[in-house]
Formats: sequence, structure tokens, C-alpha cells
Amino acid sequence: MTEKKRIAVIGAGPAGYTAAKELLQNGFAVDIYEKEAELGGAVYTGIPVFRMPKQFLQKEYRTLQELGCGFRFGCRVDREMFARLRESYDGILAAIGAQVENTFGFVPGNGVAAGLTLLYDLNILHRAEAYAGYRNAIVWGGGNVAMDCARSLIRIVPEVTVVYRRSEKEMPANAKEINDARKEGVQFAFLTNIKEIARDDTGAVTAVRVIRMSLGEPDESGRASFHEIPGSEETIPADLVVMAIGQKVDFTVLADDLQITAGHMTNIENVWTAGDAWTGPKTIGAAVQDGRAAAREIIAAFAEGGESNA
Repeated sequence: MTEKKRIAVIGAGPAGYTAAKELLQNGFAVDIYEKEAELGGAVYTGIPVFRMPKQFLQKEYRTLQELGCGFRFGCRVDREMFARLRESYDGILAAIGAQVENTFGFVPGNGVAAGLTLLYDLNILHRAEAYAGYRNAIVWGGGNVAMDCARSLIRIVPEVTVVYRRSEKEMPANAKEINDARKEGVQFAFLTNIKEIARDDTGAVTAVRVIRMSLGEPDESGRASFHEIPGSEETIPADLVVMAIGQKVDFTVLADDLQITAGHMTNIENVWTAGDAWTGPKTIGAAVQDGRAAAREIIAAFAEGGESNA
């Protein structure tokens, strides 16, 4: 390239900062746009310090600074700004994560919380006191977010139970995190799923109505399928329910018609995506690997003349 191509990276999580570093090392000019105050994405906002010290993020930040990366922290990219970025940059990498939390129709508030929101409250806003009045918390889910929620809450709430619809063998959470949670006093209700959240006259949570599950043949995820056991409903006392049951990506925050086409490309010219926004929620290692792969696609595209990826 005779002159540096300019790339805007939206999102400073592992995929975004890894892609930025790869692009900078290959002669691109890169600016990162991030809604939070620091580098790291969900690593910064969601993973408790007791599980993962964050010093490595400062190291990544310094490396990017030395490579000449520009940073726009505290900058939430909406549709209007996305349109402006498209006019100002040669390409855009949307590493915006899977930011929409699944709630399965349950409305957060008054004793019901979404998992990532709880972790943000505790890790970024330092609002432990907002949860200190609860006595019996249910964490619904079996992934690492559920473990982070449970392990965070057991430091605040006397009783914490993880409700998971499959067996421990099928849990997607890291085995070490499960064992650490158990050692810290977290209880587990396997082969159990929530059907209803009970509230009193004031709207406060009083219990969850659950049903027992049985396992069947593997489903599309490769894990055993799960099925309700008729007549097995029971009630578990609770005053706080945390839903850590997955996330999904919402590209409409950037544009109505944005969608992935081939590889990391989208249907919008010279706009790519990476990380959880492309793979769905996965590990930090997977995000790093995917950020690198997306950067290499961008490098190859401009090496071929910067042709449209529409």
C-alpha cells in the first residue's frame, strides 16, 4: 500500500484490540471506538477481578499506543455515527459483541436481573450494596457468565443456587470455575429449569417454580437434548433471580440492513465483523483468534485493491 488505509474498529474487546494490533502491524491506521472508559470489552466489564486480574489489558493498551492506535473511549457508536464512520474511513470492523441478553420473557427489575447487567453493576459501578439485602439468589444458566454471577453473589448473598437444565457434564462453563464455585459455597440444581418466577403483592420475588428435566439424544449443539418430566414441578424459595442464559448480537444498533455474508464480511461495503458478534458468545481465546482472522481478511481485501465486499 502506498498510503495507509484507515480502519475504524468499533469495540475494544479481545477481538477488536487483537484485530487493531494486527492491522497496525501491517501498515494500517486504526482508531478504536469504545463505549466504556477502558480497553477490554466484556473482560473489563463482566469478568470479576478475583477470577482474572486485568493487568494484561494495560499491557495491550500500551502496545496499541506504541503502534499508533487512536482511541475514542466513552464513545457509543449509533446509526448516525456509524454512517459518518463509513464516510471517514476506508473500512470498519464491527466487534460489538453479543450485547443483547436473553430473558425469555421475564422482565428485569424488582428482584430479577440479567447476568451481564449484574456483573457490570458489581465490576464497574461497584454497587455491591444494591444486592447485599438479598438472602437467597438463584442464578439461571450454565455458562461462564452464570459462574461469574454465582461466584460474585456468594461473596454478598448468604445462599446462591445455580439452576441448570442439563447435567454437570453438559455445562459449558469451565470445569475449574464450577469447582471453585462449589468450594465457595454455591449450590447446584442440575436437570432443573425455571418455569415461573413468583412474586408477592409488592412485586418482590418470593420463589421460582421449576420443573425437573431428563436428557435424550444429542441435539444440534452436540450436547444431550433436554425434556421436561411431567408432574415434577416444585418451588424453590428465592428473593433474587439472575438470568445468565445467553446473549445475541443486534446489528440494528449500527444499521437496519447490516448482516454477515461470507467470512467476516457483511453486506455493507468494506464493513467486517468479528468476535462474539460473529461467532456468538465464546471464550476470550476464541475472540482473540477470530479478531486476528478478521484482520487478515481486511488486509487481504485491501491488498487486492480494496474492492467492495458487498
